[in-house]
This record gives sequence, C-alpha cells and structure tokens, in this order.
Amino acid sequence: MTLFKPWDPAPNGIFSHKKKTPPPPDLISICLTHYNYTDYVIECLDSLAEQTHQALDLVFIDDASTQDSVIPLILSWLESNKNRFYRITFLENKYNQGPSFSRNMAFKHALAPSVFIIDADNMLYPEALEKLYATLQHGNFPAVYCQLEEFGDRTGIGRADIWDPDLMRKANYVDVMALVRKTAWQQVGGFSHIEEGWEDYDFWLKFIDHNLEPAYLPEILCRYRVHENSRTAREALRAHHRLELIMAFRHPTPLDKT
Repeated sequence: MTLFKPWDPAPNGIFSHKKKTPPPPDLISICLTHYNYTDYVIECLDSLAEQTHQALDLVFIDDASTQDSVIPLILSWLESNKNRFYRITFLENKYNQGPSFSRNMAFKHALAPSVFIIDADNMLYPEALEKLYATLQHGNFPAVYCQLEEFGDRTGIGRADIWDPDLMRKANYVDVMALVRKTAWQQVGGFSHIEEGWEDYDFWLKFIDHNLEPAYLPEILCRYRVHENSRTAREALRAHHRLELIMAFRHPTPLDKT
C-alpha cells in the first residue's frame, strides 16, 4: 500500500530511545500527533506514562509546530521519561502536512501490530490501553473504541455507542481515539487528507466500505479536550455542509451505487 508520494519529504528524526530487550508480545504502539499544543502536550504525555499497560511504543509526530518553546519542552519530557516506554520515536515533519499524513507516518513507524491514536490536546485514564487491548485481543476485532469524557470549554459525556453502519452514515459518533490493528489500517488505505477536517469520519466510513466492524467498549476511558484552538473548532464546524457532501460522494450507500 502506497500512502506517501515520492516527493513527500521524510520527517526529521528528533529523538529516539529503545530498550535492548526483544519487543514484548503485548506491545502497543501509540500514534501521538501534535501541532502547537504547548499548553496541553505535557498533560497528554503524563497520561500516557501513567498507563497500567506497561509495554508501550510511543511514536510522536510533530507537524512542524511554529511555537519556539514546544520542541525543547517535549524533548525534556522524553529524556526524563524514556525508560517508561519500550521505545520512543520522535519525528518532526519538514512542513505542516495535516493530521492524516502525520497519523499515517506514525502507523508506518509503529512497531506493534495495534496502534492507539491520540492528539496531543487529549488525555487518557490510566486503565484505558489495558482495557482496550484486552477487548481487541479477546474479540479479534479490527479496532476498539470507548466512551469519552469531554473537558475544557465544555464538560460532559461523548456520543459513542455500539457500531451501526446506518447510523454512522448519518453522522459520526466515534472519535479517532481508538486502538486499531495495523492490518485494518492497511486494508482501508490509511487516513486520507481532506481539507477543513473530518478525516476521522472518513476513516471510519472506510471501515464500513470494507465490511469491518470495530468494537465498542462502553467505559469512559479517554478524555477529549474541547477548546477554541482545535481543528474542529477552527475549520470543520464552518465547513459542515460541504464536508457532508464530500462524505456522501466518497462513501455512497449501497442504494446510491445501484
């Protein structure tokens, strides 16, 4: 599967650390994407370090942040916490590429057969990865997602529910914070770049296109930060109608195909 163009510049390697022991059989890779989240990134990283699941491979992608202080801040944290992880890979895109490119790059570099996706403004509760991994393994699902807690500018519970293709075609209720098998990511063609957002929704609609059924774990394990600097707030809300049309074109229903 070719997700990257020949002219796409390889990211810069900023930091790398790996234990000398063989990879643990229950290793989980974490795809952590970041862009100008100096105020939030350390809280996110702390929540990853506090996971009860011990075998973690952290793949951190910075999407050419423009805040001068952010790279030294992250490097300091990674150096202080490097022994918590089986491996850390910190990469920086040469120029801003957007979340789809960054996530695909993280999947490309991931060591483990399953990858948890998180943006650097969000957080996890300590048992999140342990419980998601157990569900993924025991049920042999292509992916597992859970319920969210919203915090920040708005507080409440997310809209996650049991996977239903008919409901998903009407509106997205599954966040990208999920544990996804690399084989499923490869089967659906990874993340696609879409101007102004909804790459997450597009990714899940690809699961429907390929008859893949993720599992829903009905526990509040992930924390979704609501704030005015998020891409959802800055771009996707303003382009809502146009994005609906794009999704309908990219993912026609079976009736539309006849």
